[in-house]
Amino acid sequence: SSGINAEYGGAWHMELLELSWVQRNFISLYCTFPKCSYEEALDLFLKAEDLAPGSSVRNLYLAGKACFRLGRKSEARQYLEHAVNCPADTKEDQMVLEEAKRFYNSNF
Repeated sequence: SSGINAEYGGAWHMELLELSWVQRNFISLYCTFPKCSYEEALDLFLKAEDLAPGSSVRNLYLAGKACFRLGRKSEARQYLEHAVNCPADTKEDQMVLEEAKRFYNSNF
């Protein structure tokens, strides 16, 4: 669905943005590093949330993390609190839920 596509697009941005300086420079040896931003990632997570509200713990977690990186801490807290209270229906959800809890506990 479009919601999943938007979530994956946002996750792709986050993965690139969270690479270390060494990893970015290594990639730049072989190709032009893609332009991406936390704002673009958040826009995609919010689009996914509009299309399927509360249906993905991963999307809520990453939206919260993007807000946090943008300095929007109260908004980040809301998304992260929603994420950590979501049911974990799959093993992947459980892993994301644990990661969301660690991020929340270390930052709030």
